[in-house]
Amino acid sequence: MNKIYPTIRLMTPEETRTSQLINAGSVIEHDGTTIPISAGRSDQVHIYQDSTVVYVLSINLLMEYIGLEIFDSTCGEEFDNVFLQFHWELEEYLGTKWRELTPQTIIRKLVNYLL
Repeated sequence: MNKIYPTIRLMTPEETRTSQLINAGSVIEHDGTTIPISAGRSDQVHIYQDSTVVYVLSINLLMEYIGLEIFDSTCGEEFDNVFLQFHWELEEYLGTKWRELTPQTIIRKLVNYLL
């Protein structure tokens, strides 16, 4: 799994309408594919790729939530996702020291629950 640095931008007005959103969401642009993501504007976003799979990890320490989205990089289709928003969820899935884990470790732990 390698860290990648695709462009992250807000949706255009047309993309926002097409996605049926009230406010513009975020998208990543990677290898000619535009992928809508659920990351909030104040989230730390970490993006990794393994073959044709893209992992988008969104972490918000202030609001204490973590989201992981898994995409096919060739077409932008989402394979799966998980969103942990309660303290007990974070500790159950990632352990009591979840704040100290690296993004790669968080991804590996969450992927194990999705498989």
